[in-house]
Amino acid sequence: MRCCCSPALSARSWIFGCPSFFFFSDGRREKDYDVFCVADVTCGTKVKETVRESSSQLTHKTTHSPSHRGRMSSSSSTNNNFNDNERTTTIEISPNVFMPRLAFGTYKLKGAQCTKAVKKALEIGYEHIDTASIYKNESDIGEALEEWMTTTKTATKDDDDDDENKKKTKKKNFERKMPFLASKIAPAEMHSKLLVEQAVEKILIRLRIPAIDLIMLHWPGVSKVSPDSEIHKEKRKDAYRALEKCLKEGKIRAIGVSNYHVRHLEELLSYCEIKPSVNQIEAHPMWPQEDLIEFCESKGIAVVKYSPFGGGGAPLLDDAFVSTREEEKEGGGGGGDEEREQAADIADDQAWKPSQILLAWGLLRGGRKNRGNSKTLCGAVVVKASSEERILENYEALEKDFFNSKYLSRKLEVWDSVETRKKFAWDSDCVK
Repeated sequence: MRCCCSPALSARSWIFGCPSFFFFSDGRREKDYDVFCVADVTCGTKVKETVRESSSQLTHKTTHSPSHRGRMSSSSSTNNNFNDNERTTTIEISPNVFMPRLAFGTYKLKGAQCTKAVKKALEIGYEHIDTASIYKNESDIGEALEEWMTTTKTATKDDDDDDENKKKTKKKNFERKMPFLASKIAPAEMHSKLLVEQAVEKILIRLRIPAIDLIMLHWPGVSKVSPDSEIHKEKRKDAYRALEKCLKEGKIRAIGVSNYHVRHLEELLSYCEIKPSVNQIEAHPMWPQEDLIEFCESKGIAVVKYSPFGGGGAPLLDDAFVSTREEEKEGGGGGGDEEREQAADIADDQAWKPSQILLAWGLLRGGRKNRGNSKTLCGAVVVKASSEERILENYEALEKDFFNSKYLSRKLEVWDSVETRKKFAWDSDCVK
């Protein structure tokens, strides 16, 4: 049973006697273990989407070396400069922990649909899967991972002895690597160090793995506590200490946070023994968060951006929605015959789809000083889809030429010119 809030409820009503509207619970059992009953703390500023996505890659005893579809893996710091001959698709978030920059998000995917989508994403080439305890789909992802790692792949090869020169399909064992895996601790699991440690163990059980690449605190506060309470400071400190302990014990390879604002990060950096590797936040052209991203970059914290299309329903892909919010401006680099002429000059295999342009924006745009950047990748992006067509379309953004496409440059300028600001997910700014 899931009890969720009405978007009309305000932070005031939440504080004064509506503690249950943000409570999520699930009494069902999945396989051999109980699903955690989790709760999310909110601030009454929800628009469309509640939770977000992130991703990571798991190689329990060896370092990551992705090699899907001819893409190149190279170690990097938070920002990576590269040229046409170097497609940097991973970022080193911790010593010898390389996070692929494009993550397959799984928010709202459950059951067979989730398992099928994750398997398809892995087949296409995604190397980073993002989930969370509160998504209640980790067991479905674990099933997909187990099937992915244990089944053989069908190979098609030419048979020189065949006079008709026909191709025969043969079964051959291909080396399959576990993807980078990331999950998050829910607010209901942050009330004590013990709860956090138990939550980590349950995540590993549900995903059917001995260790995980990345675990984040999903929110800077705990459930069932007023957002202006000082309790949040104490609880998130203890929760982070518990993650540090799990990392030292080898259960986690990197730790981080999600939805932290600058003041939350400054507080965390004042006491943490192990610096957070990432901060996962909502970021897109209508909510660029340049100051927050710039702060993270200055501290060596990688930024993972969720909701690249603007939240539930992907409103930024809706032409009608965008046109009412200054998507195209005269002289701003978009619209008119000139743009259509440039688009016509692009070869079919270089054509950019709207989703791929927004993903490119997410991978290229960082802090304020990075606006207009066209030569450096910044952080990572989590993108969700359920249909094979959309999963593939999003993935193929990585295969585009980010740095020599005039069409892309013009479209990015258009998005940079948007002045409207709109947040689609919960805002944690009110959490003390």
